[in-house]
Amino acid sequence: MGISVNSLAKPIAATLTMGKNKQDFPGYVTKADDNNLYVSQFENGSAAAGYSLASIHEISWREPDDWKEAMELWNRNDYTGGITAFAEAMEAYKGLAESKHPLMQDSIGALAVFYYMECLRRTGKFSSMMEPYLRVQRVNLGAKWQDQIRLFQGWSHLAEGKWKPLNLMMEVYEIKESEIPGIGDFTVAPNELPIKPEINVHHMAQIAFLRARSTDELSKALDVELSELDPDSDETLEQRQKLAIQIGVMRSKALTDYSRAFTINYGQERGLALRAMISSMKLIKRMPNFSTNFVMQKEAHGIAKLFNGISPSNMPAELSDLLQAPVDPDAGK
Repeated sequence: MGISVNSLAKPIAATLTMGKNKQDFPGYVTKADDNNLYVSQFENGSAAAGYSLASIHEISWREPDDWKEAMELWNRNDYTGGITAFAEAMEAYKGLAESKHPLMQDSIGALAVFYYMECLRRTGKFSSMMEPYLRVQRVNLGAKWQDQIRLFQGWSHLAEGKWKPLNLMMEVYEIKESEIPGIGDFTVAPNELPIKPEINVHHMAQIAFLRARSTDELSKALDVELSELDPDSDETLEQRQKLAIQIGVMRSKALTDYSRAFTINYGQERGLALRAMISSMKLIKRMPNFSTNFVMQKEAHGIAKLFNGISPSNMPAELSDLLQAPVDPDAGK
């Protein structure tokens, strides 16, 4: 959706604690820059005067009603409604967002940009995240928001189909092979490189999905490369074997990560969990021996049943056949 632009910022009621005596001065804050806060004595924000932020000890903000309503939508997981509410708040309070002064950190104007982006992400509107991604890097948000802000870049790569940069970006979050004891003697499979444990589970689920998606898409490109080689030529045999092994490992890694994405955090981020399940089912169905592999069919059926239990109306038509239980070819032998 487009972002509406209001010609005048909305004032926010606040109490400033100022001076040596730390006296309280109520007023209506209209905007801030790096050095000054602009405060009106009138509710409509007229005739605002600048006060040096260096002279202010503390600012006590009164939460505006429209911000309370936006946060209620967020807390109810109404991310579609949140897109509109936070877009409006982002414009209404943008005059407070970019002041770099410590007193202005995590202002409503700055938080509105963050929550707007999160609502876009959680509703799958990844391409709409590009413009606000540039904006969220300029606003004054504290350390607790920065890990998610970094991940927003990953979602923007996904929106643009930049699979190699996305895959490289996700490497930052991996424990390297050299750091895993025993990987050389196959105690840990190379397709299951774990994610660093200090990352919180909410971010870990996103990382797993982004890594899975980029690996999945890059394996498709290699599959095209393989299909273009003469299958009967001795000259391409070694190249075909190497590509086939590489594609197999990448697909396996992607499946592992899709599974992580919908099980980490108990799938609490529903949209992400559903996207990961759909991607996982599509990848399993694309496997060359899917039609004859009962284990694969059983795995896909299990994910389909789980998906259908959570969100039956969102089951893609091309995957609905997976709801039919596969028949074990060895049964009754």
